[in-house]
Amino acid sequence: MGPSLGSQQQTKLLYQHDDTLTTLSTTVLRVARVSELPETDRPPSKGNPEDEWVVETAETIFYVKGGGQPSDTGTMMREEDGASFDVVSATHAPDGRVLHLGRFSTDSFGPGDNVLQKIDVNLRTLHSRIHDAGHIVSLATRAVAEENPELKIQDLKAQHYPGSAHVEFQGLIDGKYKDAIQAKVNEMQEKDLPVKVYWWTEKEMREKCVFVAESMTAPEGELLRAVDIETAGAYPCGGTHVASTKLCGNIVVRKISRSKGTSRISYEVK
Repeated sequence: MGPSLGSQQQTKLLYQHDDTLTTLSTTVLRVARVSELPETDRPPSKGNPEDEWVVETAETIFYVKGGGQPSDTGTMMREEDGASFDVVSATHAPDGRVLHLGRFSTDSFGPGDNVLQKIDVNLRTLHSRIHDAGHIVSLATRAVAEENPELKIQDLKAQHYPGSAHVEFQGLIDGKYKDAIQAKVNEMQEKDLPVKVYWWTEKEMREKCVFVAESMTAPEGELLRAVDIETAGAYPCGGTHVASTKLCGNIVVRKISRSKGTSRISYEVK
């Protein structure tokens, strides 16, 4: 089957409003081989583009790679006859459509088909734990800096990938602070603080979050998504989350490295 053009509307990201959804019945809008897509739409792939397809649906529960968090994986199954598509990643096209990359194990889908999406729950849970652990480590680092005026730091970026998770700050953080950061992390986990998602205006975001990049803006009337670890602090965030800090598991601050005026704090969850 060649490219089948459907609606070019942006895909509804249902996980942003309810990240507890693990299955979803939805409609196929477009199906195409990766090799036949425009260069701007081709998702990163390590396989043979001739064997790989993208499926677009009206909405999705598959987390789309971005914000330092890997994408979900899972399956889509046509409800009519059980034809199956293995989703190996989900990425954004430049215009906001979600491209589910994968391979058909049986017959391919077509526009208008009803399919059941099912994510890999264990992988989603792992990614959520690592993601929230990153927020906890960042908030712990800020708390240590507040108690040590010589630490002049500002949040930069983070990566929440298994095996390479870290948060980065502008400013130098000496390795001697690692134990203090770990202690703050442990304290937040022992309190089992609720983790809540909110939608705020840009003004509210700048008032309520511990850090908001200057580049983050929203037109009047539009809302931005944030995650709040209650009593500890909030960050702008589009990722998936656990319900409370204890659910992250054991968070271990591995090391602090410094380079060219920035500091990277590596961590892992167990």
